[in-house]
Amino acid sequence: MRVLCTVAFSAAHAHTSLPLTAMLASLGHEVLVAGPGSVLRGLADEPVATAPVFPEVVDQLADLLQGEVLTLPADYDPFSDEMIVELAAGPHIAAAVEALLPVAAEFRPHLVLREGIEFAGLLVAERLGIPHVTAPTGVGQYVDRLTLLNALNERRAELRQPLHESLDSAHRYGRLDSVPPGYSFARQPMPPAFAFQQPAQHSPGERLPQWLADLDPARPLVVASTVASGGVFESESALGLFDFDALPVQALERSPLAHLEAIARGLSAVDCEAVVLTGGLPVESAAPNVHLVDELPQALLLQGADLLVSHGGYSSVREAMRAGVPIAVLPVLHDQMHNAHRVNDLKLGVRVQDFQAAAVARACEHALGSDDVRAGVRRAQRHVLGLPSLRDVAGYLERIVHRNRKRVST
Repeated sequence: MRVLCTVAFSAAHAHTSLPLTAMLASLGHEVLVAGPGSVLRGLADEPVATAPVFPEVVDQLADLLQGEVLTLPADYDPFSDEMIVELAAGPHIAAAVEALLPVAAEFRPHLVLREGIEFAGLLVAERLGIPHVTAPTGVGQYVDRLTLLNALNERRAELRQPLHESLDSAHRYGRLDSVPPGYSFARQPMPPAFAFQQPAQHSPGERLPQWLADLDPARPLVVASTVASGGVFESESALGLFDFDALPVQALERSPLAHLEAIARGLSAVDCEAVVLTGGLPVESAAPNVHLVDELPQALLLQGADLLVSHGGYSSVREAMRAGVPIAVLPVLHDQMHNAHRVNDLKLGVRVQDFQAAAVARACEHALGSDDVRAGVRRAQRHVLGLPSLRDVAGYLERIVHRNRKRVST
């Protein structure tokens, strides 16, 4: 089986999908991961073939703007569907489709496995008449389905491809997830997913530094992180796209840096050892118990942690569920407010109410001390550990390819 994987927005997302793509390659399937060069750079030493053929998203947007700058409205809503859909499925993705088509023609994939909000791969799969499946996704199961369908039909019309009527057209052949159905974070009804157990390590070479073992074992270990680095707007070329003088106050107050600063200040008042993953952001250490580090493998780090304080990105939430670690969620944008409410409803943790240090401290102390949260997280972990293995995903994808071959041949 030849599998074309597509990613677009974040090097962290590409790395999160690595266990899945590496597993397929280890079983003898041909795997090619396509995306922008900046997103694929972190896979250079990994056992998967890459094709850095997608234009950089910021470059596509700059071409569309033709010298203008992006402005955010005064009523800017970081959680709105429209902004997400415009970024993921706007007119600019036609360039990615055109870049991917010759690669796909040469590779001749049987299936496209795409990041949840990467839609050039979907449109290429439709052009080739092959199935497409989404990897586990947070934002992809958050966006309004009608808004997305309308945007995709605009792209289909521009590319002279047949339009679709079903709200489920983006998941016509299937989708993957890493949490049990009863713990789904889908905002709206969606087709059933094949849920599998995401491994605790993204790469076999991951390890933790020795200094972590020297932290006080009598105090709870708290891990904190923010919106993943390597996102589409975190390069120097992206700086010219925005009128920073016109950014709404709420955009500045909810930035990743403000997020980490509030968390670091809050954790300084909690009786714990805190490891804050800064992603290179210039956060200042608030207290001796708050240890700042640019980067560590979070999924591995959580295996020895007692609490995760996070923006509530889907990857972080499912990593914490697998590790049996409560979550305190301070949402920043996109699907994260929805995820924060879902975490609270499922008793997996708590939502931090605002960007104040005192609110962070209260939420952390509650999550660390709550019997209900501890029981809820342990229950969820056992359900996650009972899911099919990563290797079972290969059989699921093979069945999709086989069904499509039968359909085409009849």
